[in-house]
Amino acid sequence: MRILLKAAIIVCFFIGFTNFTQVFADEWRETLQSVRLHAAEEDAIYDPHDGSATWMQPSPSIQQSRDAKLRRLAMGGIFVPAMTLSIAEPKYRVLDGEGEQVEEAFMGTTVYVPSGSYVVEVGTGATEDRLVFDVQVEDGDVTFVPVEWSGLVVKVVNERGGTFRGNYELVRLPERAYVGLGTGALISEGEHINTWLLWPGKYMLISAGEGYQARKNFITVELKSGALSLVTLVMDEESGDIRGGGEIDVESEKEKTRWWNISLLVGGSTRFNSSRDVVGKASGELLDISAFVESTGTILRNKHYVYGRFNAEIGGTFRLNKRPFTTNIDELTLELLYAYRIVTWFGPYARFSFESNMAPAVQELDYNMTVERYKHDGTLIDSKEQQLDIKLSPTFSPIKLSTGAGARFDYGLGFWLQFSARLGIGYRKVFARDLFVVLGSDATSQTIRLGQVLDTQQFGIEAALNLDITPLHWLSFKIQANLLEPFTDWKAPYTDLRFSTAIRISSIASLSYMLRVVYEKQILNRAQIDQYVQLRFSYKIL
Repeated sequence: MRILLKAAIIVCFFIGFTNFTQVFADEWRETLQSVRLHAAEEDAIYDPHDGSATWMQPSPSIQQSRDAKLRRLAMGGIFVPAMTLSIAEPKYRVLDGEGEQVEEAFMGTTVYVPSGSYVVEVGTGATEDRLVFDVQVEDGDVTFVPVEWSGLVVKVVNERGGTFRGNYELVRLPERAYVGLGTGALISEGEHINTWLLWPGKYMLISAGEGYQARKNFITVELKSGALSLVTLVMDEESGDIRGGGEIDVESEKEKTRWWNISLLVGGSTRFNSSRDVVGKASGELLDISAFVESTGTILRNKHYVYGRFNAEIGGTFRLNKRPFTTNIDELTLELLYAYRIVTWFGPYARFSFESNMAPAVQELDYNMTVERYKHDGTLIDSKEQQLDIKLSPTFSPIKLSTGAGARFDYGLGFWLQFSARLGIGYRKVFARDLFVVLGSDATSQTIRLGQVLDTQQFGIEAALNLDITPLHWLSFKIQANLLEPFTDWKAPYTDLRFSTAIRISSIASLSYMLRVVYEKQILNRAQIDQYVQLRFSYKIL
C-alpha cells in the first residue's frame, strides 16, 4: 500500500513539474519572440535601407546591447552604429544647439548627454562633407541615428594579390569633387584598412597624382544608402598605376572568419669576381653570396594580438683559394609578441626573442700574426704563430634569449606613420658558447690578443621604441631602439639602436641601408657598429 502511495505521489509530481516547465517554456518562447520582433522593428527604423546585411558588424540594436559603456544617471543616450571596426571608421561628433562640440566618440558606441536637442555629424572629411542629423534626447532613452550614409573599404593589392600601402585618390562624381587621399594596409602585419563613410552616389578611384579629369588609371564605384561596399584595387607597386579593380558586394565567409595571416619572403644576391695583377686589389677568385628567408604571422582575435617573425639571413665571401668563408651579414632571429588591447592604443604585453649566428665568425688579417687566447681572468689558454685567419666563434654562437612583460603603446597616423613603444620588466641571457673577442694587437711583435667571453644574464627595466615612416610608397624609414637597464649594475645597460631606409626600385628589388649600434658591456666594453648598403632582391611566396 505504501509503495502504491509513493508511486502515485511521484507520478503526480512528475506530471505537475512537466506541465509547469511546459508553461514556463511557452512563456519564455513568447517573450523571446516578442523581443526579437521588437528588435526587428527597431532595426527597420535604425537601418531604414536594410544595409546591415552587407556590414561586418551586426544590426544596430545588437551593437547597442553589446556596448559596455556605463549609462549615466538622469541622462539620455545617442548611438551611431558601425559598419566595420570602430577604430577603422572616423569618429562621429555631437554638437549642442549653439554648434559647440559636446563629445566625439567611436562609431558603435553610445554618448550620454542631458535631455535636449543635438546635432550629430557622421562621415569622412571636412565638416561640409559630412552627413548631419538632428536628434532629440530624452532622459533614460537611447536615440539611434538612422544609417543613411554609405561605407567604402578599399583593399589595395599588387598583381600577385599581396596587400601593400598603395596610394589612391577618391573623387565624387559627377562634380569631380576631391574627397581625400587613401592608402592600402599591410594586412599580414596586423594593419587594418580605414573605412570611408560617405554620401551615397558614384565615386571614382584614381592613381595618386593622376588628376581629377583622368581618362586612365581609375575605376568607378556606386555607393548605396546604408550599405557597405568592398572594393579591391589592383595596383602596380613600382609605378602606382591602377591595373584594375572591382566591387565585392559582401565579404566572403572565409574572409569574415579568418583571424590570422602569414607571409613568406625569400631572396638574395650573388657576385663573382676574378682578379689578376690589379693594382690595389688581391689576385684571386671571390664569390659573394647572400640569401634570406623571412616569415611573419599575426593573429587578431577580438582584443588579442599575437605577432611572430622568423628571419634567417646570411651573406659573405668565398675565397676560392682554400681560405675560410667570412660573413658580412649573419642573422638568425625569432620574435614572438602577445598583446591584449584594453583600448585601441594601450594594453599589456608579453614577449620572447631568440638571436644567434648561423656560421662561424672569422676575422681576416692582412698578414701573418701570432694569436694569443686568454681566459676571462687573464690566464693564457694557447698561442699560435703564423695565423692569417682568426676563428672567433663556432656555429650558433652566441645564443641570446630575451623575454619581458609590461605595457605597450601603439599609434598610427594614416599610412605614413606607425609608432609603438614598450615599457616593462625584462630578462636577458647570453650563452657565449666558446666566443672570443679581440682585446688588442701589437704591430711591433705582430701579436693579436683574444679574450674569452663568459655566459651573462641581466634582469631589469626594459624599454623599446619602434617608428616606421613611409612618406612615399617607394621610400621608407625605420628606427628601432631597445634598452635593458639591470637592477644590479645600472652602469652596464644593454642598448641596441637600429636605423634603416629602403628605396623600392621595382616590385622585387630595393636598395637599402642599415646601421646598427650595440653596447653590451658584459661582452665588449665598447660600442659595436655595423652598417651596410645592399641591393636586395626578394619574392613574396605567401
